[in-house]
Amino acid sequence: MAKLGINRFWRKYLGFFLVLFLLLAIPATSSAAENKTGYKSVYILVVDKLSIHDISASSTPAINLLVQEKGSVGLVSNRTLRGNNVLDNSLTIGAGNLARAYKYGLKGFNREETVPDREQTAGHLYQNLTGFNAEEASCVLVNLPEIILGIEKEKVNTVPGAMGEVLRQNNLKVCLLGNADIGKTKNRPSVAIAMDARGQIPLGNIGPQNYTTSPDSFLTCTTNYKFIQKQFLNYKKQADVMVIELPDLARLEAEYTAFPDVAETEKQRILNRIDRFVNWVSGQIDPEHDLLLIITPSPSKKQIEDKNTFTPLIAYGNGFEKGFLTSATTRRDYIIANTDIAPTVLSFFGLEDKTKTMIGQPIEVISTTNEDTLQEAQKLSANTSTTSRLRSPLIKGYVVFQIIVILLALVAIFWVNELARILKPFIVALVAVPLVLLPLGKTSFSSDWLYIVAAVTATALLTAVFLKFSGGNDSRAFVALGIITILTLNADILTGAAMIQSSVLGYDPMVGARFYGIGNEYMGILLGSSIAVVSFIFEKFRNRITLLIISLFFFFECWIIAAPSLGANSDGMLTAPAAFLVTMLLLGEVKFQPSLLFSAAAVVILLALSLTWYDMNRPPELQSHIGRAAEQIATGGWKELYTIASRKAAMNIKLIKYTIWSRVFLVILLVLSLLVYRPVGAVKKLMLEYPCIVKGFAGIIAGALVGLVVNDSGIVAASTTSIYLIVPLLLFMLNFSEKKKFRS
Repeated sequence: MAKLGINRFWRKYLGFFLVLFLLLAIPATSSAAENKTGYKSVYILVVDKLSIHDISASSTPAINLLVQEKGSVGLVSNRTLRGNNVLDNSLTIGAGNLARAYKYGLKGFNREETVPDREQTAGHLYQNLTGFNAEEASCVLVNLPEIILGIEKEKVNTVPGAMGEVLRQNNLKVCLLGNADIGKTKNRPSVAIAMDARGQIPLGNIGPQNYTTSPDSFLTCTTNYKFIQKQFLNYKKQADVMVIELPDLARLEAEYTAFPDVAETEKQRILNRIDRFVNWVSGQIDPEHDLLLIITPSPSKKQIEDKNTFTPLIAYGNGFEKGFLTSATTRRDYIIANTDIAPTVLSFFGLEDKTKTMIGQPIEVISTTNEDTLQEAQKLSANTSTTSRLRSPLIKGYVVFQIIVILLALVAIFWVNELARILKPFIVALVAVPLVLLPLGKTSFSSDWLYIVAAVTATALLTAVFLKFSGGNDSRAFVALGIITILTLNADILTGAAMIQSSVLGYDPMVGARFYGIGNEYMGILLGSSIAVVSFIFEKFRNRITLLIISLFFFFECWIIAAPSLGANSDGMLTAPAAFLVTMLLLGEVKFQPSLLFSAAAVVILLALSLTWYDMNRPPELQSHIGRAAEQIATGGWKELYTIASRKAAMNIKLIKYTIWSRVFLVILLVLSLLVYRPVGAVKKLMLEYPCIVKGFAGIIAGALVGLVVNDSGIVAASTTSIYLIVPLLLFMLNFSEKKKFRS
C-alpha cells in the first residue's frame, strides 16, 4: 500500500518536478543569448549609389511604403578619412569611426575561394598574412593587415570591424550575402561592414553564385536574387545580423556608357528589382522584434557632380515607427552620420561599444503622422546641395573682393589719394557681406546664378542704406553694421542656428565636419565685430559703467560661442575668453605683468575646463562633440589627447596650405606691417586720437592669433576675425589721406 501511494504521488507531481528541474538546469541567459536564438535580428540591405530622389511611388513602391507609412527616413552624411567612395565608407560604417582603404582596397572572399593570381584559398592566405585561424569563418578580409597598419598611421583610434567585434564578443553571429563583382573583377565592400576586428565573418556567402548574367541587360552581371533569397532563408535562423549587398546601381555606373534613355531604362529596371527584394525581405521579418535598415554607403557620380552627396537611410521595425531620423551626433532633423549606424545596431541589442572607439551615436526616430517625410528629406537634400554648390563661388568671390579692395586702398593711401572717396563704400561693404550671406540660404531661387546676383545686389543696397542713415560717415556705418551682425547672429544661435546652418559661411553637413553650433567662420565674425563695436563705443563713453556693461556683454558672447547647447565651438571656448580678456585689460588700462598674464590664462583655462566637465557629465544623447571628445580623453588618456591634438594640427596645416582664406590673411598681415610704418606718423596720430579703438585692434589681433593656434581650422577663424581690424584701420588711413595730413 505504501509503495502504491508513492507511485501515485510521483505520477501526480511528475510534471511539476520536471518543469522545476528544467528551470534550475538551464542557466540564466543574457539578452545577447536571447538574440542568438532568434528573439530579435537586424537586417541591413546595402544599396550603393541609391539617391533619396530615386525613391518614389512609381519607381520603388515598396521602399516608398516603408518611408511614408511604416518606417523612418534620414539623410546620411558620409565622412571618411579620405574620399566619398564605397570602400572608405563601408570601412567607416563597420568601424563607427573614420576609416579608409589603401592600395589593395578590400580583398574579401569566401574562406574556401581561391584568391585570383594566388595558388591558395582565401582562408590559407588570410592565415599566412594575419596568423589568425579562420576555420570557423565563412568569409575573410585577406588584406586586413594592410588596413589596420595603414589606419594606425592616421591620427585616429579607429578599429576596423568594431561593430562586428562587439557582436562577436557577445555571441551574436553576423551573416553576409552578395557581392559587387563585375566579371573577373572582385568587389566585396560590404565585408568591411560585416566583419569583426579579425577580418572574419562567421556566416554567409560572397562568392560568384551571388551574381548572374542576362542577355536582356548590358550589365556584365546582375544580382542573383533567387540565390540570395535561398541563402537568406538558410541563414535566417542562425544569424543575428544579416548584411545583404545589392550592388546593381553601382555596377550600372561601372559599365560602358550607354545612351541616356537606355541607361535610364536600365536604372528603372534595377530599382524595380531592388524594390521587389525589399518587399520580400520586409515580409520575412517580424517588425515587432526585428529591425530592417536600408543603407547606401556612397553617392552616385551624378550626386557628386551636383554636390548632393547625402545618401538615404531607411529604418523599419522595432523602435522605428513612421517619422524621420536624427542622432546626438548631428542634432539635426533628418540628418545622421555614417558613423551612427554601428552604434545603432549595438544599441538595438542593448550592447555598449566595448572598444571605446566609435564616435557615432545611436540613431533615433522623431515620430510624425502628418508630415510627408520623403518630400521633406528630398527638399532638405536639394537645399543643402544648393548651399554646397554656392559655397565655392560666393566665398572665393568674397575673398577676392577683399584682396582687391585692400590692395586698392593701399594704392589710395600711398599714391592716388583721389581714390579714397570712391573706395570707402567698398570697404564698408566688406563687413556687409557676412550679414547678407547669413539669411541667403533661406531664400529660394530657381538657378544658382540668381543667388549670386541676389548676394551682390543685397550687399550694395545694405551698404548704401547704412551709409545713408549714417550721414555718409563710414565709421558709423561700420559700427551700425557690426551691431546688426552681432544681434542677428545672437538671435540665430539662441533659436537653433537655422540661418548659420544654411549659410555658405556656415558649415556643410554633407561633408560632416560640423552639424550644429556657430562654426568657425561666424565665430570669427562674431568675435571680431564684438571687439570692434565695443571699442568704438568705449571711445565715446569712457567710464566704469560702460566698462562693466562691456564685461557683461563679453561674458554673454563667450557663453553664446562655447555653450554646448548653443555655439558649441570647442576652440572658440579658448579663443573668445582670451581675446575678450586682453581687450578688457587694455580698455581698463591695467598694467600687463607676468603674474597677471598667468592669472588671465588660468581663468580662461578654468572656464574652458568647467564647461567641458559640465558637457562631459551630461547624458550621451545631450553631449556635444566637446563632451564626447573629453570623454574619449578621459578613457584613452594622454594618447587620446595627443591623437586629437595632432589631428587638429594636421587639419590646420592642411587648410593653411590650401584654403583661399589663407591668401586674404596673408594680405591683411602684409598691409598691417606696411601701415605701421607708412604713412609716417599715421599710426601715432591714430593712437593719440582713438586710443580705445587701437586697443580694440590689439584685442582682435590676440583673438586671431589664439584662434590660429588652437583651432583645427584656425586660418579661417583668424581671417574672418581680422576683417573687423583691417576695415576700420583702412577707413581711418583713407580719411587721413583725404585730409592730406600725412604723406608717404
